[in-house]
Formats: sequence, C-alpha cells, structure tokens
Amino acid sequence: MQKNPYGQIYKGENHTFRMFKDEGDDLGSVPWNQKIFQNDTSHKCPTYVTQTPPCQGSCPSGHNIRGWLDIVRGMENPPDEISWQEYAFRRCTDVNPFPSVMGRVCPAPCEDGCNRNEVEDTVGINAVEQFIGDNAKDQDYKLEIDSKDSGKKVAIIGGGCGGLSAALQLRRQGHAVTIFEKYDQLGGMMMYGIPDYRVPRDVLNYEIERIIETGVETKMNTKVGVDIALNQIEKDYDAVLFAIGAMGGRSLPIPGGDASNCVSGVAFLEAYNQGRLKHINGKVICIGGGDTSMDVVSVARRLGNIENVAEKDRAEHIIFSDTAHDVVDTSKRLGADVLLTTRSTLENMPAAQEEIDDATREGVDIQGQLQPVEVITNDQGRAKALRMVRLEESGEIIEGSELDIECELI
Repeated sequence: MQKNPYGQIYKGENHTFRMFKDEGDDLGSVPWNQKIFQNDTSHKCPTYVTQTPPCQGSCPSGHNIRGWLDIVRGMENPPDEISWQEYAFRRCTDVNPFPSVMGRVCPAPCEDGCNRNEVEDTVGINAVEQFIGDNAKDQDYKLEIDSKDSGKKVAIIGGGCGGLSAALQLRRQGHAVTIFEKYDQLGGMMMYGIPDYRVPRDVLNYEIERIIETGVETKMNTKVGVDIALNQIEKDYDAVLFAIGAMGGRSLPIPGGDASNCVSGVAFLEAYNQGRLKHINGKVICIGGGDTSMDVVSVARRLGNIENVAEKDRAEHIIFSDTAHDVVDTSKRLGADVLLTTRSTLENMPAAQEEIDDATREGVDIQGQLQPVEVITNDQGRAKALRMVRLEESGEIIEGSELDIECELI
C-alpha cells in the first residue's frame, strides 16, 4: 500500500495515478476532472504535445477538419448571433469554399489518416462536409469579407477550383480580383472533368456564384495570349496568378497510340460535360484504374451505343471539334459495351471502392492484370483492336498471353 501526499491510498507499486487534493481542501466541491487537470502534481501525467491532427495533416488544402467537427458535435459553441450550422460553415470555408462539391467528390485522404481507424472505423468526414455545404446552400449563407480595400489589383488566369479559391482569399485580404477564363463557364475540372451525376450543376454553380458575389470580376471566353496579351495584363495589374490547372490528358505511350480514336479520358469527359458527346459507337476500352477512369467508363456506359453512325458522328470527331451530336439520334441508343483494364489486381485498384462497385453495377466489365502493348490500326489509321498481355500479381508479363480486343474507341 502507498499513501500519496494528499492522503489518497493506492494499491500496487506500478499503479499510475494522478494526485489531487481531497474534498474540503481549498478547491472546494469541484468536478473530479477539474481537480485532475487544474491541480495535478504527478510527474506520471500524460504529456500533451501540440501538433497537427492527422486528418488535417492528410488534407491537401490543410482543412481545419477537427475544428468544424467539434462545432457539429457541440463541443464548441457558436457566438450568440449565429447558429451552429452557420458557424461550422464559416470554419469549413476558411480554407475551402466548396464544401458541397468536395463532400461529394473528394477522395478523402483525411479519412485514411483518421485516428478512429485504430479503434473502429473512420469518422465520415466527407458526409459531414457535404451536410455543412448543402445546408449552407439551403440557408443561403454568404462568405464573409471583412478587410478594407488594399488598393491592389490581382489578375488570376484560370477560373477552376484553384483560381476561384485564390480569388476568395485575395478578396479577404482586400485586393481587387479579376479572373480570366477561356471557357464560357467557371469551374475548371469541377465543371468539365467531373460528370454532372456526381456533382449536380446547381450545387456547383451556387458555390461558384457565392465566391463571385464577394466582388470578383470575371472575363469569360478570354484566352490569354490570344484574346489579350500577357504583357498587357502585367501592365494593368499589380500581380498575376497562373491557375491554369491540369486539364491536359496523357497519350497512350505504345505503338499506334496516336490513332485518331485513341483519346485521353480528360478530353472524353470534357466533350461529355460540354453537352457535345451524346452517344458512342461500338466497344469502348478504357485503360486506367483510378477515379478518372471510373468517370469515363460510367459516362460511356450511360451514353449508350449506336451501332451505325456517319463518319462525322464518330466519337473522336466530336471530342476533338466544336461540333455536337444530334439529340434526335439518342433515341436509338443501346447499352454500350465498356471494358476497363488495369495493370493492378482488382483488389489493389487506386480508385475508390464505392466507384468501382457503382461501375460494376452499371454493367462495366473490369479486368485486372492486363497491360496494353500495341494499338492495332486499320488502313485509315483508326484503332480496330488493342493488343494486351496478362500480368502476374508481381507485375511480370506472362509469356504467350497476348490477346487482341476489338474496339471502336480507346
């Protein structure tokens, strides 16, 4: 038996204890937790280290995730004049002005870093973020701009998520902001890369407009270097920010990969999201395994197939031009034959599992451990088949496993 300096009795020499004063001492009748944390004298107490929470550290935008989760949980109370929902929205949009969009499409690396993974399962951070954003839209919450005008002007080239987020932060610093955008709509990859069934356009447009309402000027259909010279912008503005994004897709680095009907996933999705690509013809093969490839195959499956089309209506002509399919033709669509191939095993695909499950339910054929080696072309230089080889789980090529898969679009 041991007796601590304040008279408490503990058994066992190795028992870790916190020592605090008895009732009746100068602390009076206070809750036990206040006794521990306010009047602790034991050297055996835990050491509290200030560090970035793992969820925030895993977030590319540095979201104060724990901050707005604490508000939602009721652990931090809002000021008297606003609701906890609006308070959570303000905290959430300190860094990211697109809670509704990100709650729907972000791959959530924060959840991978969540401490709860060691206990039971991750906190549903994405779901909470989407709730905060959707409620803010319903209640028409506005973004706060408190700074006085600085007298400085900043030009932002590119109106995607990066350019729009930067515009908001610059407005919060009091700077005048003008966005130069080559398309007729803002949003970048959120608008032209992500299908509308994943991000409803009314939600996206609302969150974009909420940023514009802070006083951001926009110049649409303006391509820098074509419609306006860069040196002119540099003369007119105190600073220029390039936020041109990463909308250039990768080509297929194998023999025949430059065939006219071998297109990048980004170009395919852009043509669809602009409303120009309304159907496809023949079998589609998508090479990938990530989230973009999942969008491609799901869109291709939903677009449907028309077996007999004119040359001008082939998918590659629509994708690489400003023309569009005739809406009347869509009545002839049948379910498209779509194959997704990936070098990894199906269990190790980088795409989110829920997206893989959705694509499978929609009828997409997904095959793993396949590597493309050559595009087989016809006399006109169009791809007619994709030559592939099978792989071991280690990634080694299986000798004699070559196969040709006929297709109309890669």
